[in-house]
Amino acid sequence: MSESYENLAGAEGKARFFRPKRFAAGKLFAEAPPRVWFEDNEFLLDNISVTGAGCRARDFQPDEEGDRRGVLRLTQFGREIFSAKARLVRTGLDRGSVVIGLSLDGTSFPLDDLIRKNASALALGFAVSAPDRSTVPAEYKSYCADVMAFVGGYLNHIDKHFSPIEARLDSKAREEIIQELTEGATPSWRTLLEEGNDLVLPIHRNKDQRAVYKKYTERVVTRELTGGNSWARSYHKPMGYPGDYKIMNYMYDGVPEGDSLHTQFLHMLGVVAGQPIVTRMTALAGLIIGHAAGDKDRCSAINIMSIGSGPARELEPLVQAGGGYKWNATLIDQEPAALEYALNKAASAGMSDCLSVAALNISFRDMLSASSLRERVAEQDIIYSSGLVDYLNPLMAMRFVRRMYDYLKPGGRLIIGNVNDLRTGTLWAMEYVLDWTLYFRNEDEMRAMAGETPGAIISLESDPLNAIHFLVVDKPRV
Repeated sequence: MSESYENLAGAEGKARFFRPKRFAAGKLFAEAPPRVWFEDNEFLLDNISVTGAGCRARDFQPDEEGDRRGVLRLTQFGREIFSAKARLVRTGLDRGSVVIGLSLDGTSFPLDDLIRKNASALALGFAVSAPDRSTVPAEYKSYCADVMAFVGGYLNHIDKHFSPIEARLDSKAREEIIQELTEGATPSWRTLLEEGNDLVLPIHRNKDQRAVYKKYTERVVTRELTGGNSWARSYHKPMGYPGDYKIMNYMYDGVPEGDSLHTQFLHMLGVVAGQPIVTRMTALAGLIIGHAAGDKDRCSAINIMSIGSGPARELEPLVQAGGGYKWNATLIDQEPAALEYALNKAASAGMSDCLSVAALNISFRDMLSASSLRERVAEQDIIYSSGLVDYLNPLMAMRFVRRMYDYLKPGGRLIIGNVNDLRTGTLWAMEYVLDWTLYFRNEDEMRAMAGETPGAIISLESDPLNAIHFLVVDKPRV
């Protein structure tokens, strides 16, 4: 039975202030959104509605005036597909980049028309840019061909020997097949990944060359590997950003995912490429436990805080290590689903006897605030961040380290993980295959992050695969 009008409920709270639906730009424009220009500044389009757009930039320096007016343009491959008057209505910080909000003046975005125009510009751009592939060295083209021949060889093996019986296999038998194939492929696959690092390291800091290599890699390699869930989620970024907690859990769990032996094998190649995520976690846990063990006079619980915690899988080895420690963990992340997962994982694993977990769902801007975080957490014995600083430019990374160092107790330890720029790292797979852009730092750049912590004891550590640097900053006791 239908309800009478007087019984129909409207929105509550902030939802009463209606806003048109916002769409993730990557999803709306099939992972190739147009560029945004406003007052001669170029931005990455993050989300869009009929009335405005949210954008990102690493180097934009907004002034304090706010509500600035200008012309907003959308372009794709140099072709303008939209232009209108707009206002800059907000700025802020999020995950290491500047975010801005633009509101159209007196008009709206014709979204269906923009999708069509964007696709047409892309098609024209591909035709125009095809000769650019000749600027990719023959050695790199040959390498990409070797990668695809390696992958194709295993897929052909699956087609020949397993596909005829695949429909009759149960899930356990399928998993055993994929695990055996993965075990056999891993040594050669890791060698190929290192060869890719060797080829791109010399050009990586050249923006133009990097873009050419990436475009070629995505056309030749990425489109094939994304048949596997680990590659597809990392590349398409359904949460709007890379490295969400489900991607992390793919690596931690290390089990086949997919609806066929083909897709499961491709998924597991991504898990092998992402193994540094696991070794980063185990090395991090070791650094935390090592610091706790060094305090012979401790008689109270150890306060630890994870910034950008994700699923917080490092809590498991902390508890499993024993030692009679009592851990008070504070997990801080912008993703509510990641915090919910971490809390449920801690509860279901029966870790409550030696682990107390609290979660804070706050923004990156609040993490850097001098007051907002201090009001919510006590002084910490150990603060760590295993992946957040990968996204921060040098000045912002230094500011972050200084702020976290201030939150430590005397005798406390700050641990910062960051992908490195060595051949044993993840550069080729992440940046060139997956468009997963990070700051791949060397040892000097790692030490520079502690440049505003005078008197601190600085050291560098690495994970077992030598893919991750750890900056360890110990605060002297008073």
